[in-house]
Amino acid sequence: MKTNGTYLIPLVAIAVATVTTFVSVAAQAEAYKNTEETMVVVSSRTPKAISEIPGTVWFVDSEQIEQEYRGGKTLGEILSATIPSLDVSSGARTNYGQNLRGRAMLVMIDGVSLQSSRPISRQLDAIDPFNIERIEVLSGATSIYGAGATGGVINIITKKSDSDELQFESYVSGTTGLNGGDDFDYKVAQSISGGTDNVAARVSAVYTETQGYYDGEGDIVTPDISQGSLQYNKTIDLQSTIDVSISDTKNINFLAQYYDSQQDSPYGLYIKNYKFIDVRKGFESDRQHGTERIMLSAAYSDSEFLSHQLVVEASYRKEDQTYTPYYQSASQQTTDVISLKTALAKSFGKVNLVYGVDAYMDKFDSNQALFDPTIDNNSGNLVNKTYAEIGRYPGVEVGSVAGFIQADMDITDDWSVQGGYRYQYMNNKIDDFVDYKIQKKIAAGNGSSADAVPGGETNYSVGLFNLGTIYKLTSDSQVWASFSQGFDLADPAKYYGQGSYSAVDANGHYALQDSINVSDSKMSGIKTNSYEIGFRTEQDALSFQAAAYFSQSDKSVKYNKQTLLIEDVDNEKRVYGAEALVSYWVMDNIQLGASGHYVISELQTDGKWNDLSAGEASTSKASSWIGWYESDLAVKVQSQTMFDYKDADDNELSGYTVFDLVGSYELPVGSLGFGIQNLFNKDYTTAWGQRAQILYSSHYDAAAYDYKGRGRTYTLNYQVKY
Repeated sequence: MKTNGTYLIPLVAIAVATVTTFVSVAAQAEAYKNTEETMVVVSSRTPKAISEIPGTVWFVDSEQIEQEYRGGKTLGEILSATIPSLDVSSGARTNYGQNLRGRAMLVMIDGVSLQSSRPISRQLDAIDPFNIERIEVLSGATSIYGAGATGGVINIITKKSDSDELQFESYVSGTTGLNGGDDFDYKVAQSISGGTDNVAARVSAVYTETQGYYDGEGDIVTPDISQGSLQYNKTIDLQSTIDVSISDTKNINFLAQYYDSQQDSPYGLYIKNYKFIDVRKGFESDRQHGTERIMLSAAYSDSEFLSHQLVVEASYRKEDQTYTPYYQSASQQTTDVISLKTALAKSFGKVNLVYGVDAYMDKFDSNQALFDPTIDNNSGNLVNKTYAEIGRYPGVEVGSVAGFIQADMDITDDWSVQGGYRYQYMNNKIDDFVDYKIQKKIAAGNGSSADAVPGGETNYSVGLFNLGTIYKLTSDSQVWASFSQGFDLADPAKYYGQGSYSAVDANGHYALQDSINVSDSKMSGIKTNSYEIGFRTEQDALSFQAAAYFSQSDKSVKYNKQTLLIEDVDNEKRVYGAEALVSYWVMDNIQLGASGHYVISELQTDGKWNDLSAGEASTSKASSWIGWYESDLAVKVQSQTMFDYKDADDNELSGYTVFDLVGSYELPVGSLGFGIQNLFNKDYTTAWGQRAQILYSSHYDAAAYDYKGRGRTYTLNYQVKY
């Protein structure tokens, strides 16, 4: 990691904020601390005070979320601004490479996992911030949730009715970079909530439409053909929550969401003879990037079930995800997930126990639309018309069942120990599959049949352990140490179904010669051990939390840069670093804050530890802010810096600093929200744009993946609650 003059402003801001904070503590500033403990469920599956948790927990409340999204930020940008160890936002549809503590994160909505057997990395393109009440984040690998949470867990809690009276919330917003009429975005949202003593409901609808993104130089941003941007995109988020009080001890909560985010861009990459020329209008395609999701869940709780507290949650999620043309084809990938979670909690004197069973069934399928090569070539790949559909990846069905138990015990009034164990069994069923390259040849008329790579079943059994201890130095300060294990199963669809074939015979048949199949090459699971020590304090005007961590996995995934499929799961990987956040009320209406994450990611090859590829490694980052808050006016100026990174192969990520302004003003009726994103009109390539150039460099010129950040943009909105 390199530091130069570009980063002096935010680093000085961090230093000033930190020094000011600790010097001013002695001044006994006026109290700002909330007298009620903040409770979260992300750490132990049942509500628990943050001060009782031996781990790094971040809590983003409704006021923070509202201030940020009214300033023009997306969910990914909000999380990056508020969670120190979460990488900078991609600025695009994907959150690939936006790691938590250098590893993949598990994202949930009201406890329903958005994880799938195919990690398509669109979990943050899943809900509009208008519908979010709060966000709970647990940093670091956790054994509590099983597979997919080696970097941590983000639990998004939706808004619900909080009154028996009928309530409305209306919202309208516009965003522009003043680049003519081609970059005006707008959003409209409406919610209705209310109910009776026993039944309360909230129904909401959000519609967002974006147009062109322009960089700091005023040029149209190159469309992201790899994972997808949100330019020229239309999004609908329909959501309903119903809370039913059956009795004083029994409740049922229902959630239904329909989310549809689809791109329809007039701009495309003009490509001739497989060489990228420029970005042009005239793009038409039968498929573009899009995500359509239906999610349903029902949670039943009973605080007096056989002297236990019982929580049962059943959910269903269906996703249909499409991609834009890439090498004259585009995929469609569908996922269906059914899950059931149960948890029982009971106190035995000084011992608190939580235990239960989780199960899910995940079914994945996919296809690839092949576009007419004549039309494509004549139009420079701007016009894409489907002439055939073939299989893209083998069909995969994953079944899992797990049992867990967590216990915490008070050794003294100030010292407690917590630990637990989770045993998870997973069964993977892989369909027979003809290699994708051979299917393309057959579709083009070069052959008529082929042997399939054999599918089959694989089973995994894994035990995950966690142990932590926390000590209360004072009623407001705690120090902790913990160990936890996480588990990942690499994408089976990208591993199986690969084969090498002989030349087509006289009958038009391709004979299979060698393959990656289930019986001969079972894919290894990946286990991660994570350690951390930390400290936090909540004083009158001061909030501070910091932790140092180390995590090491026994294996890691290696991809073929040409095919983008998994070659093997082998070498060890380790990630270590530190994260911290400090905020301080200097005066009644002025708050200073700063956060930072220092991270090192390494891969062991040939017995040596080398820097992890810049295509997937996290970079260190820093943020700082100053906020002014009065009864009618709130304004905050904040910075975010991504630092440089260079890997063992000399691939580089160039760091950058971006400043934003967000605020709101109370009117006699309703309020105005406003924001200026990229305040100083910085011209830069996003972290994802730089990663894509490394990951896909064997396909097109680097310029084809130069996905830049949006230049200075202005947001103005009006919101009224009545």
